[in-house]
Amino acid sequence: MDLTMHDMAQVYPSISQTIGVILHLEGTTPTLGELRAYVCSHLKSQPRLTHYLHGPRLKARWHHDPAPDLNHRLREQHLPTGDQHLDTALTSLVAHPLPDAGPLWDIWLLAGYAPGRYAICLRAHHSTQDGMGLIGTLTALFGSAPAPTTHPAPRAGAGAYLSTVRGMLTASASNNTWDDTARPLTGQRDITWAYVPTQRLRQAATTRGGDTNDGVLAALSGALRTWAAQSWPRGADRPLPAIKMVNLRRAEEHDRPGNYFTFAPAPLPCHEPTAEGRLDHVIAATRTTKDPARHKAMRSVMNVVPARAFHALATRLTTPDRATISTSYLALHRPLRYKQDPVTRLQPFTWLPRHQPASIVACSYNGTTSICFVTDAALPGLNQLPRLFHDAVGDLPRSDDDPHAGNRPEQLPHADVALPAPAAARDIAVVINFDFIKGLLVHQGNLPAEAITRQATQEEAGIDSLAVTELSMILEERLGVVITEDELAKPTTMDDLVSLVAQLVAASSSDRESPQEQGPHPQTDRPHAVPEA
Repeated sequence: MDLTMHDMAQVYPSISQTIGVILHLEGTTPTLGELRAYVCSHLKSQPRLTHYLHGPRLKARWHHDPAPDLNHRLREQHLPTGDQHLDTALTSLVAHPLPDAGPLWDIWLLAGYAPGRYAICLRAHHSTQDGMGLIGTLTALFGSAPAPTTHPAPRAGAGAYLSTVRGMLTASASNNTWDDTARPLTGQRDITWAYVPTQRLRQAATTRGGDTNDGVLAALSGALRTWAAQSWPRGADRPLPAIKMVNLRRAEEHDRPGNYFTFAPAPLPCHEPTAEGRLDHVIAATRTTKDPARHKAMRSVMNVVPARAFHALATRLTTPDRATISTSYLALHRPLRYKQDPVTRLQPFTWLPRHQPASIVACSYNGTTSICFVTDAALPGLNQLPRLFHDAVGDLPRSDDDPHAGNRPEQLPHADVALPAPAAARDIAVVINFDFIKGLLVHQGNLPAEAITRQATQEEAGIDSLAVTELSMILEERLGVVITEDELAKPTTMDDLVSLVAQLVAASSSDRESPQEQGPHPQTDRPHAVPEA
């Protein structure tokens, strides 16, 4: 993957592979010298900031620069007063070239647009950092990460390997959706953002057996359905080809540079007329990519495929008749801060590969999910995706206990408005029952349903240490509540486990304060960056 990215950058230098994250902070803006000294103190422990690929195309190799020039890599912009000036600066910065020598990253300090607020923009080349790599860099610089825990790798049967190879080939198959000779893709990019409450996406999906990412993909499907009906007849009333990025990084690789992900087909059900139907289609389609055995097979396949073979496969995806929409999702539940200044919002941005219609990345943090849309400017009206996405979020189904179940879609905050993190959902413990926990263990933990009874012990139910770790991660992603593996391993029976989870979720819900009053919550000591799954 690294070599393919590096090769594409050399062959098509006009196509930027810059990805990054913008941190919005509250506090007194530091001086550039202070920020440089702060970053310099972290260089020795951050290989992603000191390594880069060097050499011709697929023959490139990793080089190490222990002391990259921070005068060149840490820059600042003083902006006029007004958030619109920050928006203009960010849009310009996304397209600004990275340093052309040494490690391919930089950091920009943006200030002056509002009193008591400033932004830090971390940018990197995709050949040296993927989405989880950027999250790792952010955590190292602006958070405190616990030591990663390892767990036994699951076994992958022949079926998982066959499905993995079949999925990669399917993703690169001809679809003839975007190769309209009357309106060819030009490569000119538009970049826009939308911001929605994470709890809205999470609640819609979890009540039907999905997760926040499924909510994002279902809303995206609704937005694209509306757009295609209005502006792109070739895509109207049909599933639109798309791929999702799947994180394959192991615990012991948490600080390594490069890319540890693969792609899997995730067709967007834009043909389905109802929001409920689209959500159910997405949840069913993404279930296999959450299977640990499938992850094992994906990683094994990526390890053994020669660089030239993978490069050829990836190149197929960049031909007009095989073009597809790229999607990825990240979540960060740990609070970030620069010294004592809290990070209140994260705003991701991504790149758009050659001959692709759109690339979408979503990032959940502090109660808000920020979605970046990078689209080809040749597609009419596609730059309106943030507005259409916001409307589609309003159409997502609501749970029966949602106090806002009667709200109309337009009552949601609009796109391009920075949202405060919502208060914890009231009475969230009522959904934590036996069926809910069993559903998680069966559908995402791949445990046999018949063994999971109320009085079954964890051992009888098939819950081993890996299943406990996965349940902890799933609960954190779905509910935003950290319950450690040690806590989950203590109950004897399934009924005891359900009761424990309900009590801890209820306690977390009642203890949580408004972010406007306290900022990100430091009690979240074991936060977990949820990968593209």
